[in-house]
Amino acid sequence: MSGYDNQYEDFLFHKIDDSDLLTGFVIGHLVIEHLLEEVIISYDAKLKDHFLSLAYSRKINFINSLGLIPDGVSSCLQNINKMRNKFAHELGYAPNKGELLNLIRKCRDQFNDLTDGLEQLQGALEECETLFDANEKYGVGLADLFIQVVYDLELYAKIDE
Repeated sequence: MSGYDNQYEDFLFHKIDDSDLLTGFVIGHLVIEHLLEEVIISYDAKLKDHFLSLAYSRKINFINSLGLIPDGVSSCLQNINKMRNKFAHELGYAPNKGELLNLIRKCRDQFNDLTDGLEQLQGALEECETLFDANEKYGVGLADLFIQVVYDLELYAKIDE
């Protein structure tokens, strides 16, 4: 874990590290959705009700259309959502190593890797067969992916300014 402390970090590490891949991914997805709401509220609180009525994908598109997040960040968030949708609609879905590495690489390209969590996660997963193995051997896992996304979304939401 990093020396950087925020209200989501401990929550994500404890909840995701203590859960299976499906549960951890859904938790990370929910935290992202919460932060997207914070982004819109910091922009214009009057848009909150409209924003809450939108599906997740449309929330990302709406925030992007307002210029509140860059196109690349929007694309990466859509990729996270697509993987979450596979969990939701394909019973027993488990992303393979290639799918996870692809998502991690896309996130590395779009998010500030403040604590090198994405770089470490990518390297560990390249060396291991599964995220579980990467976590056991190198101490990095799914939480590291979502933590890096959270750090940037907090900046876009102007949290702690």
